[in-house]
This record gives sequence, structure tokens and C-alpha cells, in this order.
Amino acid sequence: MQSTLHPPTHRPAVRIRRTPLDFAAIFSAMLLTTILIAVIFGQFWHADRVFTGVSVDGVPISGLTRAAAVEKLSLRLATQPAPPISLTYGGEQWPLPTAQLRSSADVMDAVNQAYLVGRQGNFSRRLSEQLVAALRGVDIAPAREFDAAQIRYAVDQVASSVRRPARLATRVGDVIAPGQPGMDVDVNATVDAVLAALETSDLDSPITVPLAAIPLLPPAEPVVVDAMTGTAAAAFAQPLLLRNATYGLDMALDPGTLDEIVFSRDPLRLDKDALAQQLTLWAEQIDIPARDARLRFNPAVGGVSVIQPSQPGRALDIEATTANIEAALLNGDDQAELVVTEVQPKVDDRNIAAMGIKELVATGSTYFAGSSAARIHNIEIGAEKFDGVVVPPGEVFSFNEVVEDVSSANGFDDSLIIWGDRTAVGVGGGVCQVSTTLFRSVYAAGLPLVERYNHGYVVSWYGEPGLDATIYTPTVDFRWKNDTGNYLLVEPVVDSAAGVITFNLYGTKPDREVIISDPVITDRKPPPPPAYQVDESLAPGQQKQVEWPKEGMTTTVERTIIENGETRTETLVSTYQPWRAVYLVAPGALIEDSGEGN
Repeated sequence: MQSTLHPPTHRPAVRIRRTPLDFAAIFSAMLLTTILIAVIFGQFWHADRVFTGVSVDGVPISGLTRAAAVEKLSLRLATQPAPPISLTYGGEQWPLPTAQLRSSADVMDAVNQAYLVGRQGNFSRRLSEQLVAALRGVDIAPAREFDAAQIRYAVDQVASSVRRPARLATRVGDVIAPGQPGMDVDVNATVDAVLAALETSDLDSPITVPLAAIPLLPPAEPVVVDAMTGTAAAAFAQPLLLRNATYGLDMALDPGTLDEIVFSRDPLRLDKDALAQQLTLWAEQIDIPARDARLRFNPAVGGVSVIQPSQPGRALDIEATTANIEAALLNGDDQAELVVTEVQPKVDDRNIAAMGIKELVATGSTYFAGSSAARIHNIEIGAEKFDGVVVPPGEVFSFNEVVEDVSSANGFDDSLIIWGDRTAVGVGGGVCQVSTTLFRSVYAAGLPLVERYNHGYVVSWYGEPGLDATIYTPTVDFRWKNDTGNYLLVEPVVDSAAGVITFNLYGTKPDREVIISDPVITDRKPPPPPAYQVDESLAPGQQKQVEWPKEGMTTTVERTIIENGETRTETLVSTYQPWRAVYLVAPGALIEDSGEGN
């Protein structure tokens, strides 16, 4: 049987026809997908950043982290002067002296508000805020802060001119001269009113604030005036005696002083400023500062001995004494207690066993061989000031407080010091050898530095640059904090023959390792051309060099501290200026051109 093959049947392709609605749906889906991707990406990118379109006081901070925003705004938001402020009372007006009063923006609070834009509420609210910020912008007005202490000072100045005691009525025979009311000022209430006005008012317009005045009425009974002498009997016939039995102190407010400090007696109102001024004068006579013990550590036996015993001090308690005076005047008493408190020393020799001074914590040395006799003397005197000094735990140590005034009256001699752009003869040359050596031991102990300055140029006495500390009493200090948890005893050791000074710190060595890197020197600058100066004392042809050239540079030292399983690294940067050579020449000498004159 023969089969017949049939050719395959071809079916026509089916064409899908898209309607406009289909294209709209596809476009919408793509748009929604794009928006969704953009939203997700935007949320991810802004995870720790301020959202797009947000600014503070007109300064854009979009896309910045809070730390970066604070840094930017701190530079851009300038302080703003306060508007003119006047105090008014009874038709009178007193302008506040606020020329120096300026406001500062609360940058941190403003940045926190900016960061919260688009981050509060449910998702739809957050997204809505983000879109509004991106399309229309959101500007945060920072809160302005004024220095309340400056405002108080300004109000006090006005109050001192406004205050007046009530004038008593006087009677001479049968004739009575009427009294005159006085006025006091509630400074606290006035300051609060000024601050409230500054917070709520337009800082571009003058501000008027009512003065919180307190009227003072004179006593109803007039003061009798002697018809012959014309003098009035004192409002206070007797002085007010102030006594302290513990210290055997007797002080008195005489009737004239009482009249000055009492504005009114019914009700009793005192001129607290005048009374405080009087008690401050008394405090200068009464107060005796406590004296800290000075100690010595013997490493051989681990024992501590006393080289200067401690001694309590005393101080007048002005606030408590004021309250006693006010109570005595109110009750009509003629005597009140003078409150004097005992001031305990911070380093008490009765507490040696609990101080934890038992071992060497750190040491540092520098060398001064070849110094002049005057410089060696100053090093010895300066080091002696620190003999036995003990720093309590948590205390900040000040070099200048211990060394006191660097003057001839304090034992120091004239020697070479850095003065301006050259080395000159001055009192105390060599004291910076002491501060630098103490710095070395403090730095080696890993103690926190509070204040430290390097010298203006590289000083050869101190070896490698970058580990020096200059001082200049009373303004330039070297300060550090005792964070060991125990007392630290400072021991200076000076070997004048060998030219070595050492500072040892004794206490309880904390569980820390301190690693100090070698100085890294960058930004080297050559010294300027030498300078030549005429010296009338030199013989013809004689020349004398008084300054040696020093290269300028920046040094960086890193201190790595490993403590309690944590490692931290601190960077100490010192910048030294280049230093020129200086020559003294005899009159008439041919002076070389240094390029900068003579």
C-alpha cells in the first residue's frame, strides 16, 4: 500500500497588538520601579547623612554626616551681636551696656533637628518629608544662645546706678522734713526677663524690658536732728559684732557701715554687693591657704618620709556670714557668728599609707653640660621648687603654680632666654630645661597632657626636636593630669657636675605600656641669611657671633598607649621656625648684605 506524504501545514504567526493602555502600564511599571530603586538607594545613601534639600540658617548641609555638618556650620554660622536693650521703670529708661554681648548658634541642636527631617513617623510620613525637602527645601533656624553672665554684668552696672536707699524723714525741733523712698533692683528677675525677650524677639529690632525694681519706703518715725549741731542720730546706734570662737576672731560692722549696707529696715533689705565687698576685704585678712605635705620616696626600702608637713588652712564663708548678719539685723541682735571653715590640704601627711606611693612610674632626663654658671644656677633653683611635690589622683598639675614667678626675687639669675625673634639675656634662662625634663617623664608615663607648647625654634640642649616643653610665667604653662588613680610624687635630681637633670615620678604604676616613636621631621625650612648688628663695645675688626642658625621644621611624635586591652595612639605635633645667625660687629665694619637689612 502506497502512502502519500502531505507537506507540513504553516500556521500564520499570531501578532499581539499593544494598546495605548498597555504602553501606559509598562511605562508606569518602569517608572515605579525606577522610583522604588531611587528611594531604596536614597535611603541607603542617606543612612547616616542629612537628607537632600536640608539647610541650617541658609547653609546647605545635604548629604553630610552630623559630624561634618557640625564642622561646616561652626565655621559658617558667625556670632551675632545683640540688639540694643533698654530697661524701663517709672517713665525712665536705662540702656544696657551690651556692646560686647553676642549670640552664638546652638549648632549641635540645629544639626540634630536637620538630621531628623525625614526620619520621624511612619514610612509615608518620612518619605513625604524627604520629598518636600528635596523639591522645596527645608531650612532649620538654629537657636541662639546669649551669655547669661555678660547679661548679668550689664544689669549689675545699671542696678548700681539705679539703687538708692530710702532717705529718712528728719525732725529738727517741731519741723519735719519728709523722707524719700528708695529703690532696689531684683537682678535675677531682670536678667531672666532680658533672656526671655532675646529668645522671643526679633534680634534686628531694639528690645525694651521692664526693670524688676523694688520700692523701698522710709520708716514712719523721723530721725531726730540735734538743733545745736545739726547732726542726726545714727539709724544704728551700736555696731554689729561678728565673732568666731574657734579661731578667736572678732570683727565689727560699725554704725556708718551698717547705714551703707541697709537699704531699709522694715522690711529689711540689704545692699548685698556692698556687704560682699566688705566681707571680701575681711577674707583677705582671715583666709590662710592649706599647706600640702611634701614627701620623699626611698626606692631602697620602698618607704615614704615627710620633708614638709601638711597644715590645714581656713577660709571665711562669705555666704553663711551674710545670712547670719541678715538674721541678726532682722532680730535686732548686736552680735552674729563669723563663719570660718577649716580648709583641708589635698596632700595630708596623715594619709600617707593610703596614697599608693610605692614604686617608680616613669623617669625622664635631659643634659645641660656646657651651660653657663647662671643657667646651671637657674636649673638648680627651678628643680628645687618641685622637690617632694605630690599630685593627688585626678588633679591637674601646673608647672607655673609650683615654680611661681620666674624673677630675681624668687632666686633666679639672668641668663639667655628666647625673646621675640632672638636669644637675649633675661631672668630665668634654663627654667625650660626643667619643664622639658618633667615633660619627658610625664610623656613616658602616658599621662594626659592638658597644656604644652614647644619652643619657637629648635634648642640644641634638648636633643631630638619634638619632645620639649616651654613655659613663660604666668601665661605659657605646662599642665598635665594624674590619671593613675593614686598619688604621684615628683622627684627632681640634678647632677650639676655631669650636667644631667632627671625627673622621677613615684606612685603605683598603672597597667599600661607606653611606646614613643622617633620624631618624624617634615616641612624643613632653611635658616634666613645671617644678620649683622653694630656693637659699640667691640674693638675695630672684632666680630662676635651671638645667634647660630637653626633649620625650621615640623616634627610629629606618636605615643601609643596599650591599657586595659585597648590601644590608643596620640599625635604630638611641634612646629619650629627657622632661626638666623646673628653677628655683632665693630663700628665701621663692612656689613654683608643679609637681604633683610641690619
